[in-house]
Amino acid sequence: MNLLALIENNAKAYLNRKPKCDVILYDDDTYENVVFPVIPSKLPAVEQKQNNEVFNGASGDITLIGTLGLREYTLDNWLLPVNKSYPFTRPNASDGEAIINFIKTRRETKKVFRICVIFTDGNEVLNMACVCDDLNYYYDSVHDIHASISFKEYIYVNTTNNQTTNSNNSLSDSQN
Repeated sequence: MNLLALIENNAKAYLNRKPKCDVILYDDDTYENVVFPVIPSKLPAVEQKQNNEVFNGASGDITLIGTLGLREYTLDNWLLPVNKSYPFTRPNASDGEAIINFIKTRRETKKVFRICVIFTDGNEVLNMACVCDDLNYYYDSVHDIHASISFKEYIYVNTTNNQTTNSNNSLSDSQN
């Protein structure tokens, strides 16, 4: 094989390679983060339903277009190695127990955090403030964790200031 063909084959292999990505959980308040160590070849879909309604009108069924629902992201049966590094483990990845503890701590303290799915080329798949709706995990025979985790989008509610008193008009403020 001549040099030009070799370079061309290597270039094609490079261009056709699957980009790698990182799945990161991040706490905006404490700046703590954990990085998932193993990423499957096929990422889960970001789910978002629309709250449409169908009602029966005089001429038949009518669809009333609703607002977009909250996004959901589910990691089903993900491998979280504990105290080991496999050849397929992402660089700078967190330990499986650190990831579970990160999620459990935020659930117990009712804190919002962020899930980010970012390709190494910089393309962002998901950057969503969220809560953990569901956390199921077990340890396998080599003490690695297998987890299924569901995240649901969290929408921050804006607060406004009263124009005359310049005080905050949020529901969480105590009344004097």
